[in-house]
Amino acid sequence: MCEHQRPSHRIGTCCLLCLLLLLLFTCQRVKADVSIDDLRLSFHPSPNVQRDTNVTIKCHASVSRSSGFSSPQYAFSIKKDNKELHRTLSTSNTYDYPIEAARVSDSGSYQCFLSIEGKSRSSEREKLKVTGTHKAVIRVDRSSIQEGDEVTVTCAAPGERGSFIFFFYVDNKEVRNNESSSEEYSVQLRLKHSGPNNLTCDYTIRLFSESVPSAISRQAIVVVREIDISVLLTISPSMTIIEADNFSVSCMVNSPNKSESVLLIKGSNILSTGKGKTDYGQTAGTGHSGEYMCKVEINGVFKIDKKMLTVKELFSRPTLTSSPPEAFEGDFIRLSCQSTNVSLESIRKEIKYSIFKDGNRRSINNENGQMTARAGPSADGNYTCLAEAKLISKESPVIVIRSKVLASKPEISVKDKVILDRPFQIQCKSNGTLPIKYTLFEDDKVVYEKTVHHPREEALFATSISRKEHIHKFLCRAQNSPRVHVSSQPLKAFVVEPLGKPLLTTLPVPDNVEEGSELILICNVPSGTPPITFKWYWDSSSSKAHLHTSTVNANSSYHTIQWMERMDSGEYFCEAVNPANNVKSDPVTIHVKLASWKKVLIGAIFLLVVIALILVFIVRCRAKRGKREAATELSVKPASPKSDDSLAVNMGLDTPFLNKVGVDIVPSVWTDRQSSSDSSSDRSRAPSHNGPDVEYTEVVHPQPLDPARVPLKKGTDTVYSELQTAPLDPSEHVDNGTVEYAELNHDLPEPVD
Repeated sequence: MCEHQRPSHRIGTCCLLCLLLLLLFTCQRVKADVSIDDLRLSFHPSPNVQRDTNVTIKCHASVSRSSGFSSPQYAFSIKKDNKELHRTLSTSNTYDYPIEAARVSDSGSYQCFLSIEGKSRSSEREKLKVTGTHKAVIRVDRSSIQEGDEVTVTCAAPGERGSFIFFFYVDNKEVRNNESSSEEYSVQLRLKHSGPNNLTCDYTIRLFSESVPSAISRQAIVVVREIDISVLLTISPSMTIIEADNFSVSCMVNSPNKSESVLLIKGSNILSTGKGKTDYGQTAGTGHSGEYMCKVEINGVFKIDKKMLTVKELFSRPTLTSSPPEAFEGDFIRLSCQSTNVSLESIRKEIKYSIFKDGNRRSINNENGQMTARAGPSADGNYTCLAEAKLISKESPVIVIRSKVLASKPEISVKDKVILDRPFQIQCKSNGTLPIKYTLFEDDKVVYEKTVHHPREEALFATSISRKEHIHKFLCRAQNSPRVHVSSQPLKAFVVEPLGKPLLTTLPVPDNVEEGSELILICNVPSGTPPITFKWYWDSSSSKAHLHTSTVNANSSYHTIQWMERMDSGEYFCEAVNPANNVKSDPVTIHVKLASWKKVLIGAIFLLVVIALILVFIVRCRAKRGKREAATELSVKPASPKSDDSLAVNMGLDTPFLNKVGVDIVPSVWTDRQSSSDSSSDRSRAPSHNGPDVEYTEVVHPQPLDPARVPLKKGTDTVYSELQTAPLDPSEHVDNGTVEYAELNHDLPEPVD
């Protein structure tokens, strides 16, 4: 910006900008370098002073500022009870606010406020208390007035300031109070009492949180002069008269002009009014007895005169009576009407009486206040009687005749179920006029009594029995007349006997329950009233189930399970329920056994297995014994290799194996001679691998030739061998699949060449 101007102008402009920046920087420093450290408020000479003391409120501030900073402007303000009193600017850190000749109204809570360069602070609240008030001063404009005139009364609080409440008293009784901000207040009072009246006043100064009363003023006496006026009340012929006599009441004003309005009053009724005088007259009745008042009002002042008039009864109000006081249907009722108090005996015979029923005169059996009637619905109603003499009539109070209905034969019943040895309620009920007295008997002995007074009330008696037949021992009696009572029939009710503990039995017995069999669960209770509900339950270690429910009119019932399984094992129990109670049986444990046919089958299988094992054992034993005997016989004479090979072939065994076990194979021939073709066929057969083959071989053992011995007798040794051949595996033992049976016959035929 400065580059486009002339050099002199550029220098001036730059200097001006620098000066503005410097001033701005200085202002920022000043604003930031002022701190109000503390602000305190105090009262001098003291915070508690007497009236008329000069008090100074001091505000002292402690302010910190940077060096070279000029004296700031201190903005002080003072508040009293949150209302600002004064505001000022000062260059000093202390401000004094004077209160000259302090008054009670200056008492309160003061606080000082300070503001410097946008920063502010307030002091703590301090209280100033000023005690002492000026005694109230009373003034009246007149010391003597006439009755009915007003007097001006002024009450002043000289030298006081603030808000006031002024109180005015007449003969120490407060008659007026008013608020004012002025130190005095005037009112207009009308004094009611004639003669001297003592007037006083006082005031209260209202502060922020309290009120301070002043001392009461001296007395100001105002004399009230009575008005020269009076009233006169007269009653003629006298103030005590008899009914039917004429009387008059006169009210008169005694004043110079006699133009005042006068009132004749009896009770709250104005009988007559007039100017200066008024009269009232009537034929006397009992209602005319009482106080009569004559009244005149002048300028708010009342003048009165009172007199009492007494009117005696010519005859008293009649009374209607009935005999007997309470009558039951069919009884005779006698009604009588009579006035008991008659002023003049000569009048007694002149009085006429009439009886009314429901407002209508009864003409039948009605003779001068006497009548008879038979109790019943036609005689029921409201009755009054009327007495008349010398144009005066008086009516008796109303009596109500309601013929009573005798209590009917009561009905006896039970309120709820009857359970042995438990409380139950017996109800007695009868129709008739209330109140009815009910009495409960048991075996002609009074058990309970109760009187029913209201239609909704019931005659209930609590009792209990221990045996069923005792229920018929109860009866009740109803009575609403002292002469007559009626009794009910003996009580009839269904009695419920509680159930005894049930017993659960089973068919068959718990130890004989087999699979597939039928189980009958029988639940029986030793005692109890049917109908009874029986319930059966099954409980095992893993589950629980409700099996069946049956309601019967008997003491036992049963439930059948058609097919028992092993899983049905567990505990079984039953529950019996009737209106009296519910009971449970002890549990019965059932273990379902294996079925008999399964046992027989398992036994048969086991027996067959045992027999088979025995047979196998016997066969093996015999085979081993025959093999040993055959080996013994064969070893008597050495056999030719050819014979050994032939036997080995016939037996299906290798010759080396037989030699290894020490068996000598000798030539043998079949007992039955076979053709060469059969022999070659048999020898050509190989052992079958499809099943065991049995071969029978007859072996002829030649006798050894001993020259020393005698030639052998004719005979043969026959060896029968039964060979059961099985397929042979070269890797297995050669004797694994062979069973041999050998029979030696020592009576062999002689060898044949």
